[in-house]
Amino acid sequence: MGFCFSCQRCLHCCSGEPGFVFLSKDDVERACSFLGIGTDEFIGIYCRRIDYGTYFLLSLKERDDYSCIFLDGTGCTIYPARPLQCSTYPFWRGLADDPEAIKAEMRNCPGIGKGRLYTDEEIRGLVALNDSSKPLVLEK
Repeated sequence: MGFCFSCQRCLHCCSGEPGFVFLSKDDVERACSFLGIGTDEFIGIYCRRIDYGTYFLLSLKERDDYSCIFLDGTGCTIYPARPLQCSTYPFWRGLADDPEAIKAEMRNCPGIGKGRLYTDEEIRGLVALNDSSKPLVLEK
């Protein structure tokens, strides 16, 4: 059955409420390359460590209004190198595979229900791609 989606650049998914954008090693490398900075500098400026007991996961920082550190008035300042979690929205497990969750998310995301139709097979592939991305684990 699938559903239609086309990002409307409303910026809602990048702001408005607290959340985590967990980063994989590939996400960090892509962003560092795009910004022309090293990993330590990137982590120090743009990331926060989320405590998971015996280890930390790396997430992008948020501003006081909960907008992403990379969001400005026109959109994502690292859009070509944005994290996989961002580029696969709304094709996330628990969202894209639940018709009721997608209906509910339509209230927040004007792009759901617009644009091209993503087939169930395409959606499963994008969900699997997002699932396969392993967050970068940092030792305590």
